[in-house]
Amino acid sequence: MNGFDRRVARTRRLLIDALIKLIVEDGYDAVTIRGIVKKADVNRSTFYLHFRDKQDILNYMENEVLSELAAAIRNPNYTYESALWDYKILKRPIQSAIALFEHVEKYASLYRTILVEKDFRARVTQVTSTELFSFLPNELEVAFVSNGIIGLIRVC
Repeated sequence: MNGFDRRVARTRRLLIDALIKLIVEDGYDAVTIRGIVKKADVNRSTFYLHFRDKQDILNYMENEVLSELAAAIRNPNYTYESALWDYKILKRPIQSAIALFEHVEKYASLYRTILVEKDFRARVTQVTSTELFSFLPNELEVAFVSNGIIGLIRVC
């Protein structure tokens, strides 16, 4: 047995989704644990089985979103050259770009709300840069594309 419990995952998903909706609707400062559990339709004690406090669930959610962002950028089947070949010669879209656009679309309203926070923006920059360094040949290109990704997120 691998220790994965679907009920735990489902409950965490309900709580995270509730947090995201409340952040988008009212901003993080207005979010309360009472509001989260009400929106998720779970008991307050259930919240505390999964998270210590409001900051803990925010950290968990941010880590989850940034993990998905990293996975969207990462594509182990591509090198810089093969991506260019697919795009220029075969006229196929770059798969990691499609995954990135889908991720940004999924979390667009959340990003618009919390990307203004300096710490979160720095974390987004760090995640994108780390992933891009495995793909792009130099620091200037990484900085350019990383800031382009942040720009994309901000306008969606």
